[in-house]
Amino acid sequence: MTPNDLIAIYESQDFDYWLNRMLDEVSDKFNKREGSIIYDAIAPAATMLAEGSLDRAQVVKQVWIPTSTDEFLDLHASDKGTARQAATFAQVTAKWTDSDGKPINNVEVGDRFAQVGDAPIFYTVVKVEPDGTGLLVSESDGVGANSYIGQILPVTPNDSLSWAEVTEVSVPARATETDEDLRSRLLSGTDYIAYGGNVADYIDMMAKITTIGAGQVYPTWQGGGTVKLVILDNDLKPASSELIEQVQETIDPAPQGEGYGLAPIDHVVTVVAPEALKVDITSTVEVATDTTLGAVTEKIKAAIADYFKALSEKWDTVDAKTGRGYSMTVYRSQLLAEMMKVEGVTNATLPVLNGAEDDLILEFTDETSQLPVIGEVVLNA
Repeated sequence: MTPNDLIAIYESQDFDYWLNRMLDEVSDKFNKREGSIIYDAIAPAATMLAEGSLDRAQVVKQVWIPTSTDEFLDLHASDKGTARQAATFAQVTAKWTDSDGKPINNVEVGDRFAQVGDAPIFYTVVKVEPDGTGLLVSESDGVGANSYIGQILPVTPNDSLSWAEVTEVSVPARATETDEDLRSRLLSGTDYIAYGGNVADYIDMMAKITTIGAGQVYPTWQGGGTVKLVILDNDLKPASSELIEQVQETIDPAPQGEGYGLAPIDHVVTVVAPEALKVDITSTVEVATDTTLGAVTEKIKAAIADYFKALSEKWDTVDAKTGRGYSMTVYRSQLLAEMMKVEGVTNATLPVLNGAEDDLILEFTDETSQLPVIGEVVLNA
């Protein structure tokens, strides 16, 4: 019997279950109908027993990691020496100019700005560059600031400022880890102990850096003692130069190899972003008689985007065949399957990828690590 089986048994023991069990123990020669003395005497007990069954179901649910939720799942995480990943704060690059459109240099660390809108997110300046740009950190955690590019308004008075805007989300934030993701992490066992700068150790390092969304490890990529880490941000996109700099400083700052970061002494670590491999997609699509290709085009593109997002989520998965390194293929058949799920699409040809009628195998070597991204999508009638 599984925990779910036992939970289902307890949850089925409702008021009617306990009432009927107790009434069955009373002789039929007595009046047991609703409103009778016996019925009215037993009903409150049936209510309490039903509540007890629900309590037992809840206990069973929270005792086991596969069924545990919320704060009880947090306790399981604590028992395993980890914790739910908290939401983080987005870091954005902004620029500020005067009325002539020229950069100004009197914005200071600690100055505050706000998004334009009815429910703005506020930012605090944490770094200022001489060219009239700087790094700001969102004051609200979570992914809310990840999608905002555009004008920001000064909260701190500045008479020289005429225009300010967010030009790039340099380090996207992440949301609080969900029960599903935390449970998956707790249940994913490993055969290797993270220790002394082995591959598992670097995977563990990256997992604990909240600004990294995914990462690959390439050991001895330029000889003994050298390690290359290829990282994505929390949006599962190639890391920005700002994020790469921050992670490099955390793991192996200058002078490299001397153990001033998380990396062991004598390990020279290089942090980079993957090469974004643009994938152009072409297909001929047939649609139902009550619709048009134009009407379903955006839905097809959304389905393709979901497929590429799923690829990004598996980008740092170790090759199942070898147990080492990484592998990924953009399969034409899988893309076609996603397109065929779109309502209104009746048929389609196998997509052509980058002009070739072949699946696209990504390159994962010491020199190059690729991440597939959507290029131009051409849908012919």
